[in-house]
Amino acid sequence: MTKKMKWFGAFFISLLLCSLVIYQHIKASEVNMVLSCQNELVAVNSQTQAIEKNIMIADFSLQKRSASISYRYFSEDGVPIATLHLKGGILSAYKEKDTYILNLIQSELIRHNQQVSLPQHATHVQAFALRNIAKEGVHNLTIQIVKTNPDKNLALLYFLPSTNICACSLINMD
Repeated sequence: MTKKMKWFGAFFISLLLCSLVIYQHIKASEVNMVLSCQNELVAVNSQTQAIEKNIMIADFSLQKRSASISYRYFSEDGVPIATLHLKGGILSAYKEKDTYILNLIQSELIRHNQQVSLPQHATHVQAFALRNIAKEGVHNLTIQIVKTNPDKNLALLYFLPSTNICACSLINMD
């Protein structure tokens, strides 16, 4: 065998191994689940000192390597206030620890009722996401499923960087 053929064989095997590693990383990051979480938001209005209560439904859709979050905000009476949509991809999926790092690159707030002020949560999440997207090109969010009850399709979800925990309905698409 000539020296060129040995070099070509080694190059081909290296290329094949690199392709296999990249493929495994991509497949390992693929996720197929939907989470729907409902929370009561309670905040003190900084101007009037009145306690404001709102309802938020957060829908997380992790499909293959795409991620989207829709935060839907309602008044205490169930009147729609606004929806905040965040879209992007799954950077990493540590399935053995049920931890998913999301890279969100789009943010859109849709107001449904201009007469009702935005809940503080909506204002903070939108401002935080927009600032990160403008500055870094991406808004990172880590979610971890702390505990699941497959019989009831429930999951406890932990959010970083906020450190909030909430109960969610879990639909595993696998």
